[in-house]
Amino acid sequence: MLWKSLLALCVIGVALGEQTPVFLWGANSVSKPSLRTVPQAEFEGQLATLLEDHMVVAFEENGLSNKDFLCANDESQSCYAQLQSASPKTYYTSVENPTEALRAAANKREHNIITAKGELLSPLKCEVGKAVFVSFEDAAETRAATLQSHDSALGAVAKQLDCKVAYLYMAAPATAPVVQRRLRRWTAAEITGQRFFQSNQFAIYYTGVFYNNEAIPVVSMLIKNATANSFSVALNTSDVTKAITFDITYSSQDGYYTLSNAKYNGMSFRTPGVNAPTTFSFSCGNATWYTPANAENKVNKLRFNSLQLQAPFSAKAKENFAFGDSWDCVGFVTPGILMGLFVVVILLVIVFLGVCWMMDINTMDRFDDPKGKTITVNASAD
Repeated sequence: MLWKSLLALCVIGVALGEQTPVFLWGANSVSKPSLRTVPQAEFEGQLATLLEDHMVVAFEENGLSNKDFLCANDESQSCYAQLQSASPKTYYTSVENPTEALRAAANKREHNIITAKGELLSPLKCEVGKAVFVSFEDAAETRAATLQSHDSALGAVAKQLDCKVAYLYMAAPATAPVVQRRLRRWTAAEITGQRFFQSNQFAIYYTGVFYNNEAIPVVSMLIKNATANSFSVALNTSDVTKAITFDITYSSQDGYYTLSNAKYNGMSFRTPGVNAPTTFSFSCGNATWYTPANAENKVNKLRFNSLQLQAPFSAKAKENFAFGDSWDCVGFVTPGILMGLFVVVILLVIVFLGVCWMMDINTMDRFDDPKGKTITVNASAD
């Protein structure tokens, strides 16, 4: 029974394996029959050979299929003009888990992003034996326009490198999320909202703040009542009689800072879940705080768009520090994810049990003897 269970798991594992097309250029490689799937171990060995004297840059396209390589634009021209002109090049119609094969073959790995503007988030540095995984930050375009813009980005990246590089264009793993890049470091060209900071004590950034959907013009920030574990923040508006105020407190027991006691225009607002470790910055795409319901069962709301704030509570923090990693207001595991995982687990258990039961079906090992005594059953009517 044990070997049957193991065999069933193997069957399920094979079914879950990803087989995607791979376009390789910039280095000579062994061609394979188009109707044959290249096993992961075989492709890993091929990549290990390339990494001996090349750097490998793998561009991961979401949902890439063989059909995409037949893409044409409105002028009936191929979406892959840059890939068509590349040389030498090899096209594999089906490779088993190419991303995992490259991860296993490379000892040093890096990750990068091509932004919606077609530029690398950080420059690439040539290094033999290194594998660089590059994802795309998609814009709201048609599939053909997206592929064509990505093809142009591939050509631009290839021109930036003057060392021995092998390039891969392949499908992103099915578990890979869509790239959503957050802003961590500010330069004058990047700031589109407002950022206020106080030495190494506190920093806050947002693109807009609204009271009941009416914009609030904030002109300055003031820190007061500062102690070792708390301080108060006042965001002063153009109306000197109104300011957005709140308290930041630090808990030495769990290492978290918390925002509380938010007030504006004489009203108190609830701020549930606005906390983060001191080494992280709290961020929320749409942070909305509400007042308790009044006699008419109405509430007022204070909304920050693209809010990010951090209070290090550390003397080692630098002046005008850059925000740490984001601690998002939306939990990583949402109820929808838990429900999906629960359903998937149930389906896998049903499939596993069904396969095991089918494999345990046997023919009869005993039959009636035709030469033996006939079985007689007496029946009488009452």
